[in-house]
Amino acid sequence: MKTIKTILIILIILVLIPLISWLIWGIGSGKPLNIMVLNKTVLSFERKEHRALFWYLIHEKYVKPDGKAYNMNRDYFGFHPLRPEKLRKYEVNRIKLTEIDNLASEYDMTYFADTYGVFFNEWYRGRNIKDKGTLIEGGLNNNDYLFLRKMSELKKLIILEYNFLNPPTDDLVRRRSEDLFGVQWSGWIGTYMNDLSKEKNKILPVWIVDLYNSKNQTDWEFKGEGIILVNQHTRDVIVLEAGKHLESVVPEIQTTEYGKSKFEIPDNVNFCQWFEITYTETNKVVAEFKIHINMEGKPILDQYNLPSRFPAVIESSAGFPFYYFTGDFTEFPVKMLTAKLKGVNVFKGLFYGDQPNDPTKFYWTYYQPLLGQILENYRTSLK
Repeated sequence: MKTIKTILIILIILVLIPLISWLIWGIGSGKPLNIMVLNKTVLSFERKEHRALFWYLIHEKYVKPDGKAYNMNRDYFGFHPLRPEKLRKYEVNRIKLTEIDNLASEYDMTYFADTYGVFFNEWYRGRNIKDKGTLIEGGLNNNDYLFLRKMSELKKLIILEYNFLNPPTDDLVRRRSEDLFGVQWSGWIGTYMNDLSKEKNKILPVWIVDLYNSKNQTDWEFKGEGIILVNQHTRDVIVLEAGKHLESVVPEIQTTEYGKSKFEIPDNVNFCQWFEITYTETNKVVAEFKIHINMEGKPILDQYNLPSRFPAVIESSAGFPFYYFTGDFTEFPVKMLTAKLKGVNVFKGLFYGDQPNDPTKFYWTYYQPLLGQILENYRTSLK
């Protein structure tokens, strides 16, 4: 009998707590903020490159001018897959030249989540191969740049992420964007891999393996954990192996003294996603990436004039609100169902463990509070 009562109490708690949490979320007032999100890299209906951003907007009750909640399936510019999925149809919502002034006036801020794009073989064949085929949509274009320039002139908040300056963006547009925001892209991107084996790791990009083999006239024989660095200009590939080149294999984000003084975010957190090496001389650096290289690995970075520490979060010093996240911060498979549960962050410690290569901790303890403070500070400034 006691067992039955215990089970009933547990079931009631499991039902009542989410229900009450949902009701409290529902009666909360909305926070009006007209946000343009741009994502050109949408290969599935999961919208994994911006779903974490929309989770936060919904959870914190940021709403559109009409008072409605944001919808991750509709409320963004960029590549839109259409149902039924098997037909592989799509629409592209682009920034048009004739609409730039109106869009810049209409929106309070913009968030460029991903500009890399979608290629033919990725979209129609779903293949992880060296030849991605022709570009369907992607890269930062001149209209995007002109829109961002207009937003900066109007002193509206701009948030940019990893892939913003990367190919297939045209070189001229890249240089203009670098000048506008005071950043310099090195051409290098990188990521942590929990297994470098091409046989075991299905998410290891085939094009990187082929590039390494071609460039070095040798076969990819790496195994175990490591960090891959790729130069998208020179096509060089560096592989830093755990226990051989690295003291600690997972890259770390470390908050600078300036970042600590302005934001309530952790001093450090591991980061397992893609990142880029981008420099700035004129802006403030809120946080830095740190690759924990050892004495054997340092000469490898030195050979390519690469630092082991470089900006992760850049803040503008140019007189308009601007942030650049040089890592793939928004790509996290958060469950959208939990977005409408008030107080879910109280239990965030249940969502992640202490494993160094677990990306969950970064999302709950670093990205969310950083984004939240940026948005709230800006929204307050508009009043």
